[in-house]
Amino acid sequence: MRSIQKIILLFAAALPATATAVERVNIWPTIPFVRGADLCRYKDAYGQTRSEYMAKMVKSASELMQAGAKGKEALSLLTTFNQMYDLNLALATQHQYMDVTLESTLKAYISDYYRNLRPRVQKISFNQVNDVLSIVRAASQGQRDGYLDANLVSKLDFIAYGTYAFAPNCAGDIQVTIHLVGRDGVQKSYMGQGQPSVVMSQIASKMFEEFQRTQFPSTIKVGKKMLKLVGGMNGSVDRAPSTIIAKQACETLDARLPNEFELEILNTYGDWSGGVSLNDQIWALPSGKVFAPMLRNPTPVREPREVNTTEFLYYCVQD
Repeated sequence: MRSIQKIILLFAAALPATATAVERVNIWPTIPFVRGADLCRYKDAYGQTRSEYMAKMVKSASELMQAGAKGKEALSLLTTFNQMYDLNLALATQHQYMDVTLESTLKAYISDYYRNLRPRVQKISFNQVNDVLSIVRAASQGQRDGYLDANLVSKLDFIAYGTYAFAPNCAGDIQVTIHLVGRDGVQKSYMGQGQPSVVMSQIASKMFEEFQRTQFPSTIKVGKKMLKLVGGMNGSVDRAPSTIIAKQACETLDARLPNEFELEILNTYGDWSGGVSLNDQIWALPSGKVFAPMLRNPTPVREPREVNTTEFLYYCVQD
């Protein structure tokens, strides 16, 4: 734990006091983990897990006694059963190199998202700031490159550290948390629970969505002009009970509703490349009409009465 604290202090001292919005976030690829309390053992101590286990063993011992075993032999058998339970649990919870598994699977799952979805800009990058030789040297010794040079730390936007603990369901699951510490000291945290081989897929999904999904406000090129996406009253894609309310909400934000051409172009960009996906939703238009992408014959621009909904999605833009 002390080594993690030193890394955070080094990171905070080397970076500026304030952060600016970036198209890409660079995260230190070495993620130290601290093992937390064994929640399975905790539950076992205050639950019925061992009691249930021993009840079954008592039944087995009773059956042996009925078959001819003596009481002393049965007692010895119960003691052995109890010791076996502890031994098996101890062996299963050694989990050497668990931190390596969690770190590598997190990065692999995030890489899979980028390979499969192929956004225009990759916003999450695990940036190795040290030289290749030090990485290879550490790997050849069965270690990760855990050295963070103060002169190179300015190339990073976040450092990460994590914790893991055996989950209380006692089914072989672990609970994992990942903490990202940013340039301005703000911390983002993500949690998942599952088998060690797949638990990081949950955290990778949450990280990918937070960093890669279109943020408001942001600016993107539409046609020959740059359009600023402001979002709705909630700061993102919002809902309104009528197109009039949606229009007035945008005017309140000194903005306007996007027209049908802008909606189409931003849909082409998609949620992962700076735009907004329309999906099969009904969107408010500045003309008082609505845009229904699932009703393109003869046109997706319709009167509100033509669609079966009482809520309309909207976001606001500025020229």
